[in-house]
This record gives sequence, structure tokens and C-alpha cells, in this order.
Amino acid sequence: MMSPRIQIPISIGGSRTMMSPKQLLITILVVFSTLSFIKFLLITHPSAGASSSAHLHRAEWESGNGTAARNDGLAAKEFVLLRSVVAERAPCRLLVFGLSPQLLALAAVNSGPGAANAFVTDSAEDGDTARRVLAGRVGGSSAAVHRAWYPDAAGEAWALLRRARAAGPACARPTGTVRKSGCRLALTSLPREVLDARWDVVVVDGPSGAGPEEPGRMGAIYTAAALARAAAAAGGGGVVDVVVHDVDRTVERWYAREYLCEDNLVAAKGRLWHFRVGAGGQRDAFCSTTPVKIL
Repeated sequence: MMSPRIQIPISIGGSRTMMSPKQLLITILVVFSTLSFIKFLLITHPSAGASSSAHLHRAEWESGNGTAARNDGLAAKEFVLLRSVVAERAPCRLLVFGLSPQLLALAAVNSGPGAANAFVTDSAEDGDTARRVLAGRVGGSSAAVHRAWYPDAAGEAWALLRRARAAGPACARPTGTVRKSGCRLALTSLPREVLDARWDVVVVDGPSGAGPEEPGRMGAIYTAAALARAAAAAGGGGVVDVVVHDVDRTVERWYAREYLCEDNLVAAKGRLWHFRVGAGGQRDAFCSTTPVKIL
């Protein structure tokens, strides 16, 4: 006597149909194989979303609008001030500590015969991206991207400032090239084309300095001030414009006051301070006013 055929009821689209165990097993294997193939495609091929993201990232660097919406980027009114400082001196020699789509856009502002732009960054990725963008531009001014190593974390700012004040002439107002400075704050590891050049505008918006463990801007601000003093003295009475961003943070505010001097502050917008540094003042000090006491 033949055994009865076993059928399993399956609900499809609200109606019930009967399937044998063999048919059910084949259906399960087909579904499993299809899902496995889809997973394989997702793993071995980049998604359209990732590709779009990469194109968007490149477009941000090329347009100069990449950090406009970020909290650590320049606000619109701050960028207007910074752009106006550079445009007023262009064509000039521009040095920027920091690198972002907004900052890279300054190279287009500072163009023409004799213009030169140099960007200092501790990010290899940002440096490579900026070089590719600059290489794709036709004409304009010369621009270089330099890699830097910032040895001191932002949390060490106060100890370094006390040590610099106690160092006497080593960290006083420089009388020669910054490259030969004996001050711990001087970024003497930067290339000669940065330290030996005469800059008309210096911008400090890097390194990050966003937390106590992040690289701090103490050395960048000190070096910017030293370069400005040296260039102003060598330029026969000219002035150097120095712009510092994120002065709402204590480290940037204190070091800007210590080495760029409130007497030289000519404009402020949001978190951006604009100093105009000349060759005057005391020969052995950055500022004529008494330093603020550190408790």
C-alpha cells in the first residue's frame, strides 16, 4: 500500500496553497542562494552611496565650502574677514597653519605675479587631498603644502608658557632667523622655505587643539609671531597681518595675547582675531605690556 503524500499549507498573498517538503526545500535553497549572492555583491563592489560621498568630499575641497557647517570651521562672517585681509594684501606671501577646504580657498584669493601660498598641516590625508586639488588648477599663484609634527598637546599649554617666560632671551623676541631659535615653542622642524621666508600674512587655524590630548596651537602662534616680527624688521618698517582662529578657547586667547599683543589687535569677528604686527616696540620682548600672571 502506498504511503500518503505529505503536503504543507503555505500562505501566499492571503491565499493558501499546498507544497510538498521537496518543493519547500527547493524554495528555501533558492532564497538563501539569492541572499548570499546579493551579500557578495555588496561586499565586493563599492556602494553608490560611498562613491557619491567621495565625489562630494572632493567637491567640498574644490569649492572651499567643506567646513562651513562644522562647529570647528570658520563661520561665514569670520571667513569674510579673513578673505578681506588676504585680498587687501594680494598678491602677497601667505602662510597658513592649518588646512581645510575653506583655508585652501585662500590660494585663489591670493593670486597674481609674486603671490605665494604655503599651508602647514599635520594631516597626511588632508595634505594629499589639497595637493591633488591644487594640481588640477590651471594658472593662479604658487602653492605648497608642508607636513608638520606638533610635539605638544594642548593640555601642556600652561607649563610651556611658564617655561618660556623663565627661559629669558631664548624665548624673547627673536633677533635672527626663527630656524635657529632655542625656544621650545618655536617650530624649528619646519622646512627652510617656511622659516626663512618673509611672510605678509600668517593665519593660525591649526593644528586641532580641540581637546587636552590633541596637538595644541602654542607653537604655531609663537612661530607666527616670531616670523611676523622678523619679517617686519627686515622689511624696512612694514607690517605683517596675523590672524588667529578659535580665540574663544583659552589656549588660543592666552597665547595670542602673550605673543601677538593686544596693542596690535585691529579687528575681531566671532572667534577670529586680526593682528597687525610691526617692527616697533621693545627690542627684547614681543609686547610692551606686562604679561598676565599665571596662577
